Amino acid sequence: MAGVLELMWFDLDDAERARRRPWLTEAELARADRYVTPLHGARFIAARSTLRELLAQRLGCHPAQVRFEYGAKGKPALPGLPFHFNLSHSGNYALVGIHPESELGVDIEGERPSIQGPGIARRFFTAREAAWLEGHAPAAQPHAFCRLWTCKEAWMKAEGQGMALPLNQVEVTFPSSGAVLRELTPPREWYVRELELTPGYCAAVVMARAPESIRVARLPRATSSLPAP
Repeated sequence: MAGVLELMWFDLDDAERARRRPWLTEAELARADRYVTPLHGARFIAARSTLRELLAQRLGCHPAQVRFEYGAKGKPALPGLPFHFNLSHSGNYALVGIHPESELGVDIEGERPSIQGPGIARRFFTAREAAWLEGHAPAAQPHAFCRLWTCKEAWMKAEGQGMALPLNQVEVTFPSSGAVLRELTPPREWYVRELELTPGYCAAVVMARAPESIRVARLPRATSSLPAP
């Protein structure tokens, strides 16, 4: 598959990014204001405005002029334009993936030591995945669960169906060569790449086929905002 996969991650606790409310639509601002905690609303604004900024750089327009089209399950797209993108955020970090030709899904998740990973895996994952997770020492299980979850969620986002897809429809294994992700019915192997971005977080990208190359970059903290369009 031709084209470079660009993966950009950034800090959401950035006051300048959170001040970019004028770049968002009324619907986006309403979503931000529904968060109970102001910090989470500010992080949503930071994530969404930065996505708009990255897309606007490629479209040659102001971030506020980027117009999204939404699929049946809510996945945003750029109608009639030649590239695809996906956004994920967790805690105080966000990840954006952009590719010129292929749908993709990205996910970033903060590890949660209190999560009952083995129980969730036995109920919702495949038997092989549950056994792999239970083979880890208890202290290592939160990280192992996080790896499984990010690969699966990135796959759901690449499919465009979100949580409507059953988590045991795809199986993730971790040979020494890197993660492998296989859809079970019908049989199909997806491209998956885990990303080591920052301690305490797991991240992954999933696509139908491998990209030509990958560029991973951490965005610097924002400076001043662009003037209104």
